Amino acid sequence: MATKAETIAQPQGPPKRRLRNFLLDTRFQLKYTGMVVAATVVVATVLGYFAYDYSRGQTEALTIQMAMQPELHPDVAADLEGWAEAKDTEVLIAIVIGILALAVTLGFTGIVVTHKVVGPAYKLRRLLGDVADGHYRIEGRLRKGDELQNVFEAYERMVVALRDRQKEEILQLDAALEKASRAGVPDNALADIVEVRDRMQASLEA
Repeated sequence: MATKAETIAQPQGPPKRRLRNFLLDTRFQLKYTGMVVAATVVVATVLGYFAYDYSRGQTEALTIQMAMQPELHPDVAADLEGWAEAKDTEVLIAIVIGILALAVTLGFTGIVVTHKVVGPAYKLRRLLGDVADGHYRIEGRLRKGDELQNVFEAYERMVVALRDRQKEEILQLDAALEKASRAGVPDNALADIVEVRDRMQASLEA
């Protein structure tokens, strides 16, 4: 069997990463990312509610405790109550900002992660189209960190096998044409077979 070096074009150096649109399959990527973000936001909101409720509970407990101390100066009580309410507000703001930051971070991460799946799938779909058109060559490689590496390797082995099989068939056609020529078959009678043979050879060199 022919080696990969003989059958598949090797790229010059590692593939370069370029700034590109990460939304190759907008519907799938946004759907997946949206589901992850929505589920996380719901959980974070519930946990944030309990945290804020606990903070409010502490404020109410402080208010009750101050009410049970009549000797406490009203100005001091008002300051303590204001301080407690300010802390409640800080907790609420921190929860909201945290949820928003988490949503943005997960959204960006989800798009990047799905790009590592959609990108290779897009490339494999295009390469399969090339095979369907009769072109048995692989241009480029998946980038380091992309998913579907095993699928790409299986595709590569398939193309190598197809090329080897086609090479054997071309050799068989060459032998048959030579035999027919020696038997005195006119060239015009073999023209269609020669044309098929040339197309098969061209698909290996395209």
